[in-house]
Amino acid sequence: MSENIRSESSNSEMTDRRLKIIYFTQFYSPEPIAAAFRATEHAELWAAEDNDVTVFTSWPNYPTGRLFDGYEIERLGEEEVGGVRVLRSGSSLRPNTSLLKRVHSGLSLIVNGLRNLRRHSSVGSDYDVCLVTCGTVFFAWLGVHWARRNGIPFVVEFRDLTWRQLMATGFSEDDFKVRAVRRLELSLCEGAARVVVLTEGFRRDLVAEGVPASSIEVVPNGADIVDCHHSFRSPLRLGYFGTIGLSQDVPRTLRYASALAAERLVASYTVVGNGAARDEAVSASSSCPDGLVTFLGGMPKDDLESLYASVDMTVVSLRKDSAFEGTVPSKIFQSLARGVPVLYIGPKGDAAEIVKASGGGVALCGDEEADLSDLKAFVSQHDILDVLAKMSASAVSYMGAYYTRAIMANRLLAVLKGVADQNKENKS
Repeated sequence: MSENIRSESSNSEMTDRRLKIIYFTQFYSPEPIAAAFRATEHAELWAAEDNDVTVFTSWPNYPTGRLFDGYEIERLGEEEVGGVRVLRSGSSLRPNTSLLKRVHSGLSLIVNGLRNLRRHSSVGSDYDVCLVTCGTVFFAWLGVHWARRNGIPFVVEFRDLTWRQLMATGFSEDDFKVRAVRRLELSLCEGAARVVVLTEGFRRDLVAEGVPASSIEVVPNGADIVDCHHSFRSPLRLGYFGTIGLSQDVPRTLRYASALAAERLVASYTVVGNGAARDEAVSASSSCPDGLVTFLGGMPKDDLESLYASVDMTVVSLRKDSAFEGTVPSKIFQSLARGVPVLYIGPKGDAAEIVKASGGGVALCGDEEADLSDLKAFVSQHDILDVLAKMSASAVSYMGAYYTRAIMANRLLAVLKGVADQNKENKS
């Protein structure tokens, strides 16, 4: 926490010099995914501070692989949104349902992106700094390649470390896919002026792979406070909001909800989202008590607000594997910012520590038997509604003090300005 406070204080001393930024990110508004929320909100905050921000992205299609209504694919489309110049590069759209489809889509993004980024294109090349976000490696490679070719200093941001995700979901460290992705992701750091990661765990992972610790900055996710009116009830109503992939292990959460429902401690569990493992989760729900689980598809961020207000706790889960100890799902911040207590089910590590430090939730990091014992004891407290109300207040206070988007955007902007200023100094 003290680090956040120091960083925020130092931001006020930054130069007010206008910065010209190009930001490569595969996901951007209006896509309903954490990566798009982070990219969009940061870019618009920088633009509001009179910086010149260009975003190079794809056409909105995540997660269904179907172009969003109101858009027509062009080779290179351009629009202004929230003061940000948004360039959308054409590609072959595929649903996010398998590794093969993700690879096909990623290669298409690279091929079409290279065409749109040729010299003398409308993208231009007179930027102070290039920010490349990795969480797919294909689009990140495109941004790094472009920055190197044009001699523009670049910052690589890792929202996830894909090779660690692969290991956590069953691939061995020696598997060809793991080795190839690790090599590719680490290659993005070569020549980067700075590397930004979202968690301390990711920093440790990169340092262990030989990336200099002095080049790495930690800029976590965040979320702005949302006025979300709650009326806590018992039995509890649980909600899950986000990607349903192998990493999230949603079937485990269904077993926990079923165990609580059997003792009339939980009334409902609403699961909202899409992903590669959604069909598996739906199949697993067949063993749950009738009427307990409701599945809803992905929806725009604004449409989620009534659902956040209708649940008593938000379930945030990760597969219990040490490879995920450094991962912090953005759903934690989204829930805490709305005063919805978090029920975290996953490995010990950064996510569990944030939930505990916030005072806004419960972290279950043991085996299934221990988790259920602790969970039942928590939910069956005679004053559980008062406990949840106190957690709600603590969550909002914690987020307002340490994790608003403005705090995080300013921290990342400080990194970008530092890189641009150093590059200017080196040239003078």
